[in-house]
Amino acid sequence: MRSATVLSALVLISGYAAAQVDTDRVGAYPSRPIRLVVPYAAGGVSDIMGRVLGQKMAELLGQPIVVDNRGGAGGTLGTEIVAKAAADGYTIVLSSLATLAIGPNMVRNVAYDPLRDFSAIGGVATAPNILTVNSAAPFQSLRELVNYAKANPGKLSFGSSGIGSIGHLSGEVLRTSVGADMVHVPYKSAGLAYPDMFSGSVSMVFDTLPSAIQHVRSGRARPIAVLSDKRSPLLPDVPTFAEAGYPESTLRFWFGLHGPANMRPAVVQKLSETLVKALTAPDLRERFSVLGAEPYPISPRELVDLTRNDVAKLARTMKAAGIKPE
Repeated sequence: MRSATVLSALVLISGYAAAQVDTDRVGAYPSRPIRLVVPYAAGGVSDIMGRVLGQKMAELLGQPIVVDNRGGAGGTLGTEIVAKAAADGYTIVLSSLATLAIGPNMVRNVAYDPLRDFSAIGGVATAPNILTVNSAAPFQSLRELVNYAKANPGKLSFGSSGIGSIGHLSGEVLRTSVGADMVHVPYKSAGLAYPDMFSGSVSMVFDTLPSAIQHVRSGRARPIAVLSDKRSPLLPDVPTFAEAGYPESTLRFWFGLHGPANMRPAVVQKLSETLVKALTAPDLRERFSVLGAEPYPISPRELVDLTRNDVAKLARTMKAAGIKPE
């Protein structure tokens, strides 16, 4: 009986020691640089956002955050790297609607599950998509545009940065939700669609606000509505799709932070808390605003729910539009 008691005590002591070691290890996190994978080429909005965020979080954590640009396949290649990385908190990814909701629906046999293979850390920002038309077009509101599209099937067309892009899916969400017949015209980039819109070859363009804002400010493109929960500070007079009377047509373009699945809860919590602090910093908010982005500090749980809902919503949209994975 005594030997059993001693054995039990040893097991308890051993377990406590192991737990203490684990607590110490987490408490010291991070003890070396963190790699932040940005799954796009350097120089774009995602890259700039990742670097701004990484710099601010590094200041708060006391360790460098090194941005690693790994572009390709619509962001799925870089995202896959993180899905397969060690779950120690030293490899994380700038995630987005594009990589976790669009990619799994668009890329055949994508090598990760957007929910099962990642640990959600928190929301980073929203960068609204915007619908613009030629400033000479007769449409002054989204309702006028939709009514015309319904009355004239196939007469209106919308340009985007390619099949399966956020702009394409924004147009399909509008088309399927209101029952209007509009023709999609894909381009290699949304920027290439504007000359055709200005000439009248394309009726409208769905694009990210940071990309579209220059054409709006030039006066050549008229903003109709933004696909976001609230108006953008860059264009405070432009209504959201919901305010324009079409809440079911909204498609929020978000960015987040994820790590590999099964990260320690304490590490996730530390990164999540640091992320929220970074997003409330005035200098970061100002730099995000220049990019047309707004901080979006939602919790890990909220990010999981958002991802799950968007994966399902886009699957329905793509099915209705006849879009198949490539």
